[in-house]
Amino acid sequence: MCYNNLAITLWRIIMKKSSFGNKLLLQVLSVTILAFGLTMFFVSKYSYETAQNDAELYIKEVANKHALEVQQDINTSLTVTRMLSSKFEEALENDARLNKTETIEFFKSVLDYNPQIVGIWVKIKNRGQFFDTVPENSNIEGYDKTGQFNPYVVKSNGTHKVQVGSIYSEETEWIIGPKRTGKDYVTKPYLYPVDGVEVLMTTIGVPMYYKGEFIGSIGIDITLNTFSEMTKKIRIYEKGYTFILDHNGIMVGHKDEKYLNKQIFDIVDDKKEYTKAIELAKEGKDYHFTKTSTVTNEDSYYYSKSFKIGDTGQHWLFFVSAPVKEYLKHAIFIRNFSIIAGILGLLVISLVIIFSIRKLNKNLSSISTGLDDFFEYLNKKISNPKEITINGNDEFGIMAQSINSNVKAIQKSIEDDNNLIDEVKTIVNTVGQGYLDKRIKRDTSTDSLLELKKLLNDMLNNLEALVGKDLNKISETLEKYTNREFTAKLDSNSCGKIGNEIIQMNKMVTNMLQDNQKDGQALQHSAKELSSSVSTLSNNATSQASSLEQTAASIDEITSNIEQTSQKAQEMLNISNETRTSASEGKGFANETVKSMDEINNTVTNINEAISVIDQIAFQTNILSLNAAVEAATAGEAGKGFAVVAQEVRNLASRSAEAAKEIKELVEDATLKANSGKNISSKMIEGFTQLEEKILNTSKLIDDVTNAAKEQSIGMTQIADAVGQLDQFTQENAAIADKTNDIAKRTNKIAEEVVENVNKNSFDGKGEVKIVKDEPSTKSSYKPQKEELKTSTTVKKHPPRSSEPIKAQASKDDEWESF
Repeated sequence: MCYNNLAITLWRIIMKKSSFGNKLLLQVLSVTILAFGLTMFFVSKYSYETAQNDAELYIKEVANKHALEVQQDINTSLTVTRMLSSKFEEALENDARLNKTETIEFFKSVLDYNPQIVGIWVKIKNRGQFFDTVPENSNIEGYDKTGQFNPYVVKSNGTHKVQVGSIYSEETEWIIGPKRTGKDYVTKPYLYPVDGVEVLMTTIGVPMYYKGEFIGSIGIDITLNTFSEMTKKIRIYEKGYTFILDHNGIMVGHKDEKYLNKQIFDIVDDKKEYTKAIELAKEGKDYHFTKTSTVTNEDSYYYSKSFKIGDTGQHWLFFVSAPVKEYLKHAIFIRNFSIIAGILGLLVISLVIIFSIRKLNKNLSSISTGLDDFFEYLNKKISNPKEITINGNDEFGIMAQSINSNVKAIQKSIEDDNNLIDEVKTIVNTVGQGYLDKRIKRDTSTDSLLELKKLLNDMLNNLEALVGKDLNKISETLEKYTNREFTAKLDSNSCGKIGNEIIQMNKMVTNMLQDNQKDGQALQHSAKELSSSVSTLSNNATSQASSLEQTAASIDEITSNIEQTSQKAQEMLNISNETRTSASEGKGFANETVKSMDEINNTVTNINEAISVIDQIAFQTNILSLNAAVEAATAGEAGKGFAVVAQEVRNLASRSAEAAKEIKELVEDATLKANSGKNISSKMIEGFTQLEEKILNTSKLIDDVTNAAKEQSIGMTQIADAVGQLDQFTQENAAIADKTNDIAKRTNKIAEEVVENVNKNSFDGKGEVKIVKDEPSTKSSYKPQKEELKTSTTVKKHPPRSSEPIKAQASKDDEWESF
């Protein structure tokens, strides 16, 4: 911003101090440079944008085409894997056993028809589910050490080999991956030796299910070298290249083998753009950005094409990188050509403009020199201006001839004007001395000066008619008037119109001074009487304000007492409400006690029934024991032991009967006490009900008292407001009285000054004015009360709560009368 301001300032200084030709040269060159600059800018911008758009479109087409090829290759392998999975699942559906030899031959045929597939494998969870088993560690072709048929058919040196696969384990990625996801699964790329050479590969696994249960996975191993070969063959300008990333950001295809099977974040320094590209790829979105290439160390444009891998839910990325300089090569050429062509054109135009401006400057310089001489003549620095000399019949030659002829005519006119002006000066000096009888007589060719001559002569004629031939007499008379001497007089025949008006003005001023002297003396007398009356009014208003202030303080104290009474009544109402609440709670507790007594009676009744049953059981047991004793006695020696048992049972029955009797007596006693408690609770309920009614009546009475106290408080507040408002009005009246007293004093002072000023003037009739005095005014009969109201409270000033007058409000019960 500072540099721009400096440039603008310098430009203004140059333009201000330069000649017209140089200014024109700078302006034309500036416009030309600006036009060429804008043209080159827009040409370069358009060429850059066109090259950028074409390159991006080309790169996008390349990425889409080859990404589709990679996707088709992998999807073909996935289709083959799904076909193998379907074959195994179909065997289970048909409850058929698979033949080992046919299966291996089928695997080999798949390898022959799919060159990208390196190996085929199958992992079965349950032994013997598809193939017959053999004893462990049998070392039979295709069988693992557990005795399960577990073949791994791979390509090797143009033929096929049948190897033993790894034992089924759900910790293996190509088994747990399909099981966990429930769909196609692609493992991370890895290096695996094929024919003694490490090849970048990946494994595709497909889950197999039977009746909704996972039974294993089947899959293939595919080589990723074909993708690297593809990236090597693709040509993107001269230094551009392509590469492929899997969903984990691992390099699976690149023209430089040292980057294969490496994480992209381990290759590049700036991870931000690649992270965003991988995140967008998960959503199936493409991405592009510009950054420095790790391979070429040049600024390059990157475009990533996201493509989905079968039903795995994974997206791989096909990247295309193109150096910016290469695809903008033509745009840079156009820009450079535009700059060179613009500079050459600007130089040619500048030379033509400079030549033309020089010739223009020469002619303008001649005209300027001639005009300078003419202006110096006008300014009376020289007596004879030089002529302008320009050879040629162009516009500048014609302009020079016209200027020379006009200069000669102006020179003669100036001489006549000067003679006229000299005479005007003489007349003006005469007028300046106060004499208006001289007139202008010379002539000139200048119309404006002739008109000025006529105007000046007319003005002198009018002035003479207005003020006479001699202004000095009028000046002397006015000077006396200035010194308050109004007795000087003019001659009405020679003083002109204004002089006669001054005479009339003298008469008017004399009459006015006489009237002012009379009015001032009368005003002085009235002001003294007004000041005395207002002083009395002010004293009375002050005493009245003091009395109202004390009255307001007393009303305030009464209002405070009423408010305290209202608060105490409110507290009594709250206590009454709390007592009523407690009574209600006591009544509720008594009701619950009655319910509990009823429940106890019901329980006791049930206990009595149970005791009756126990008593009956004891009675029956006693009878049975007697019968047993009789039978034991009849049996003789053989029944003695049984007789002893019968006697014990009889004793137990007797004790049970006695215990039942005691329990019955206790229960009956408890029943009597429960009934007694029930009766007492019923009486308590009746008492609580009566207490609640009395408390309710008391609350109503207290509520009435509280409402009455509130209404009285409201009434007292209104009275206090009214008295406060009256107090304010009284104080305002006192203040107005004070102000009126001050006004009366100032009026008296003004009257004295008026009389004093009038007496300073000299005029006809001075000192002959007499004042007519009015009858003295009746003084107020009111006497301020000196006695103060005695009160025990401090006097306070209460302003009204609003500026509106307070109106009394009558209630329905006429509380004001009772108050």
